Amino acid sequence: MPFKNVTKVIFDTSFLLKNSPDIDEIIKILRRDRISCYISFTIQTELDNLYYFGQISVEQYKKAISRYKKAKAGNIEGTRNYLEESITKECTISMNLEHGVSAKDVRNDCSILTSSLNNHIDLILSEDFHFTSKYTGNVVNTVCERTCNRFQRLCECDILALNKDTFLASYKGNMVDLDIAESMKHNIKKNSKIVS
Repeated sequence: MPFKNVTKVIFDTSFLLKNSPDIDEIIKILRRDRISCYISFTIQTELDNLYYFGQISVEQYKKAISRYKKAKAGNIEGTRNYLEESITKECTISMNLEHGVSAKDVRNDCSILTSSLNNHIDLILSEDFHFTSKYTGNVVNTVCERTCNRFQRLCECDILALNKDTFLASYKGNMVDLDIAESMKHNIKKNSKIVS
């Protein structure tokens, strides 16, 4: 069975906000296994905006912040990397083709994906279908194929995006069982963004 070694994980906003004790259990597992955890500038901004515009409560906001602090998640970007803009553009085009979603609705998703690819993240933990559906694998492959000649570090894309249930079923001792992970991915296209 194929396995993927996991050393670097990034938390998506939807993962940090998910109302489930499984999230806290996963953070404990990651800390126990000494996996480096991260958020990005975009994720922090999304959390702040959701709170400031009243889309999440103060309790939800504080819980999300507490979660990434417990994981000792550092910000993967010290500052915004504007060189990544062309990669993000390729991602939004591919997301539109794969999911049928408008560019404005996946701009942040693509920014997170771009940062993750550019920083050699092994795993994105997300509860968002724009990361965890089977179609998103096509997005990653397309982005890497179209940008490899300009960004050499993207010539070998090897990133997973899993939700909490798939992670818990497929992860053991710093490794993800790829057969289990792939079998649990949903073959679903999601063409809209709804905060739940």
